[in-house]
Amino acid sequence: MEKLKYISMLSAVITQITGIIFLFINIKVAIGLFIVYFLSLLLLLITIIKLRIDEKKEDDQNDYRDY
Repeated sequence: MEKLKYISMLSAVITQITGIIFLFINIKVAIGLFIVYFLSLLLLLITIIKLRIDEKKEDDQNDYRDY
């Protein structure tokens, strides 16, 4: 899960920079790159939410406040 987070972060950064460069070269390619950028951001958001939910479940299982 951590690898997916880092891959989607790297993909978001690279496609955003490349998309800005391609705005001056070819608008159709730039639009495609921005679509990939938004998809990688969405994947990153889903991954982070899933990691937080898993951490919360783990914290709930290891709750020793009753003792």
